[in-house]
Amino acid sequence: MIIIIIYSVVMTLSELSLHQQARISLLPSDFALSAQLIAQGFALQSVISLAHKAPFNGPLAFYLHGTKMCLPLAIAQQINIELVPA
Repeated sequence: MIIIIIYSVVMTLSELSLHQQARISLLPSDFALSAQLIAQGFALQSVISLAHKAPFNGPLAFYLHGTKMCLPLAIAQQINIELVPA
Protein backbone atom coordinates (compact mmCIF):
# COMPACT_ATOMS: atom_id res chain seq x y z
CA MET A 1 0.00 0.00 0.00
CA ILE A 2 1.30 3.46 -0.94
CA ILE A 3 0.29 6.47 1.10
CA ILE A 4 0.77 9.91 -0.36
CA ILE A 5 0.72 12.82 2.02
CA ILE A 6 -0.01 16.19 0.52
CA TYR A 7 0.46 19.23 2.64
CA SER A 8 0.62 22.90 1.94
CA VAL A 9 2.38 25.54 3.92
CA VAL A 10 0.16 28.49 4.70
CA MET A 11 1.80 31.62 3.34
CA THR A 12 0.63 35.14 2.77
CA LEU A 13 1.29 37.47 -0.15
CA SER A 14 3.71 39.42 2.02
CA GLU A 15 5.98 36.33 2.30
CA LEU A 16 6.25 35.73 -1.46
CA SER A 17 9.73 35.97 -2.98
CA LEU A 18 10.45 38.13 -6.00
CA HIS A 19 8.95 36.62 -9.21
CA GLN A 20 7.73 33.53 -7.31
CA GLN A 21 4.30 32.39 -8.52
CA ALA A 22 1.39 31.44 -6.27
CA ARG A 23 -2.39 31.02 -6.28
CA ILE A 24 -4.64 33.01 -4.00
CA SER A 25 -6.26 30.55 -1.59
CA LEU A 26 -7.98 32.75 1.01
CA LEU A 27 -9.06 36.39 1.12
CA PRO A 28 -9.46 38.54 4.25
CA SER A 29 -12.45 37.84 6.50
CA ASP A 30 -13.60 41.46 6.22
CA PHE A 31 -16.39 41.29 3.60
CA ALA A 32 -15.99 44.86 2.34
CA LEU A 33 -12.23 44.44 1.86
CA SER A 34 -12.65 41.06 0.15
CA ALA A 35 -15.28 42.50 -2.20
CA GLN A 36 -12.96 45.36 -3.13
CA LEU A 37 -10.07 42.97 -3.76
CA ILE A 38 -12.24 40.71 -5.94
CA ALA A 39 -13.34 43.75 -7.96
CA GLN A 40 -9.66 44.57 -8.54
CA GLY A 41 -8.94 41.01 -9.75
CA PHE A 42 -7.65 39.37 -6.55
CA ALA A 43 -10.02 36.42 -6.90
CA LEU A 44 -9.53 32.95 -5.43
CA GLN A 45 -7.25 30.66 -7.49
CA SER A 46 -5.81 33.63 -9.43
CA VAL A 47 -2.12 33.22 -10.23
CA ILE A 48 -0.05 36.06 -8.79
CA SER A 49 3.66 36.88 -8.51
CA LEU A 50 5.64 39.49 -6.63
CA ALA A 51 7.01 42.26 -8.85
CA HIS A 52 8.49 44.67 -6.30
CA LYS A 53 8.85 45.21 -2.55
CA ALA A 54 9.16 48.81 -1.39
CA PRO A 55 11.62 49.47 1.44
CA PHE A 56 10.64 50.23 5.05
CA ASN A 57 7.50 48.04 5.02
CA GLY A 58 6.06 49.97 2.11
CA PRO A 59 3.55 48.69 -0.45
CA LEU A 60 4.07 45.53 -2.50
CA ALA A 61 3.58 45.34 -6.28
CA PHE A 62 2.25 42.15 -7.85
CA TYR A 63 1.71 40.85 -11.38
CA LEU A 64 -1.93 39.77 -11.60
CA HIS A 65 -3.73 38.97 -14.88
CA GLY A 66 -0.97 40.72 -16.85
CA THR A 67 -1.23 43.93 -14.82
CA LYS A 68 0.97 45.31 -12.07
CA MET A 69 -1.14 45.93 -8.94
CA CYS A 70 -0.02 47.45 -5.62
CA LEU A 71 -1.23 46.56 -2.14
CA PRO A 72 -0.32 47.91 1.27
CA LEU A 73 1.70 45.45 3.36
CA ALA A 74 -1.10 45.19 5.96
CA ILE A 75 -3.55 43.92 3.31
CA ALA A 76 -1.01 41.57 1.68
CA GLN A 77 -0.52 39.95 5.11
CA GLN A 78 -4.23 38.99 5.15
CA ILE A 79 -4.27 37.14 1.80
CA ASN A 80 -3.27 33.47 1.94
CA ILE A 81 -1.57 31.78 -1.00
CA GLU A 82 -0.39 28.38 -2.19
CA LEU A 83 2.86 28.20 -4.15
CA VAL A 84 2.68 27.12 -7.79
CA PRO A 85 5.26 24.39 -8.56
CA ALA A 86 8.00 25.64 -10.90
